[in-house]
Amino acid sequence: MAERRASLRFGSLPIFWQTLVLLLAGLVMAQIVSILLVIYLPAPRPDFYTMTEIAERLRLEPGSVHELTVRHVDSEPVAEGGMISDPAITERLAYQLGRPVDDVRLLFEADQSEVFPFTRQPGSSAVPIRHGQPYFFNTVEAAERDPAGGWRVLRTPPKAGITVWQQRTMIWFGLTALALLPFGWLFARRLTRPIRRFVGAVERLGHDRDAPPVPVEGPSELRLTAQALNEMHARLHAHLRERTAMIGAIAHDLRTPMARIAFRIEGAPDKIRVPVQADIEQMRQMVTATIGFLRGDAGTGERHPVDLAALARRLAGEASDTGSPVSIAMIERAVVSGDRSALERLIQNLIDNAVQYGGGAELIVERDIDRARLTVADRGPGIPEEELERMFEPFERRDPSRSRSTGGLGLGLAIARSIAQAHGGTIHAGNRDGGGLAVTVDLPAAA
Repeated sequence: MAERRASLRFGSLPIFWQTLVLLLAGLVMAQIVSILLVIYLPAPRPDFYTMTEIAERLRLEPGSVHELTVRHVDSEPVAEGGMISDPAITERLAYQLGRPVDDVRLLFEADQSEVFPFTRQPGSSAVPIRHGQPYFFNTVEAAERDPAGGWRVLRTPPKAGITVWQQRTMIWFGLTALALLPFGWLFARRLTRPIRRFVGAVERLGHDRDAPPVPVEGPSELRLTAQALNEMHARLHAHLRERTAMIGAIAHDLRTPMARIAFRIEGAPDKIRVPVQADIEQMRQMVTATIGFLRGDAGTGERHPVDLAALARRLAGEASDTGSPVSIAMIERAVVSGDRSALERLIQNLIDNAVQYGGGAELIVERDIDRARLTVADRGPGIPEEELERMFEPFERRDPSRSRSTGGLGLGLAIARSIAQAHGGTIHAGNRDGGGLAVTVDLPAAA
């Protein structure tokens, strides 16, 4: 329990401090490993050759199997590739071989172990003298004149690119990195988990106004952001309630004078009464549609599994029975979780829009892995690309009039989008190849 409380306290720290703690922990771990390497890993043995070893090996017959191999060459060896020669050291080798100095050659790479790598120069520095004899840490080439002709040459083998000690050190550092990986993974997971939950809660809040508040958890930055979002959401809820109450009051006040006008016009001649009653009925429909949209209650009913394909097939059949040119292009079974009446209204609005402005509707229902897709297409004139998104705005219509002969208030697509978003989905429109408009609704599929 105490460990869990400590973990929660660490997870609530600001992201800055959590990251700093991880970096410091990584540095401390690396320093500990470095100290352990210095204490317990054996130091590298100096790889060098003495003058005595070179003289002894040079006396061997050419071709002898040994680390230092002697070979026979015809020409005298010359200094090249940064090799240098020192008369005093050559004289030492001649003395040990018991040969005249003119019959001995000694070439070597100077020792530059104490020189900074970027300042090393071929042919510079010297060979260290220890215990009375030179020590060669780099490449050495020794030769003596063969009485039978030519030269007997010994050359030390080239150094390995990576020594055994370096290999061990690299393995230790690699194991250290592997040991740190689980801690880094746990830290990243702990840091990103509240961020993922926060993003998911914000997305639900954007699609469903009745979604639960964003959880106040995680680092202090996320907790402050969640509190601010929840407060903003509460203020928006209060604003919507006030707006709904105001719209309800206006609607109630409008219905009363409209009822009086309808009552008083009953005795008027048909030439006056019929158009006035039609105008009153249109006003009632406008008030009802506007109030329904502004209340934003689309899709807030009880959620049940709804077969989108069966619903689309039924509405298409009912529209065909009334003489509307509505057909089924392709239907796949797709079940979603939602408010049946709201989804029915969504599909009906899209059908009415396609019939009204496109002369007919074709319905397509498809099922993806976890999505259900409904498309209502027509073969009308289409809409310019720059106006497609604007058609989902309230009271937006291609035809600026509001006469019943050319359409309604321009709320059909706006209500459809509101219903789709309330169900966690999206809706978009696009022009079809060959002419016409296709409106696609994408909803989460039920299990």
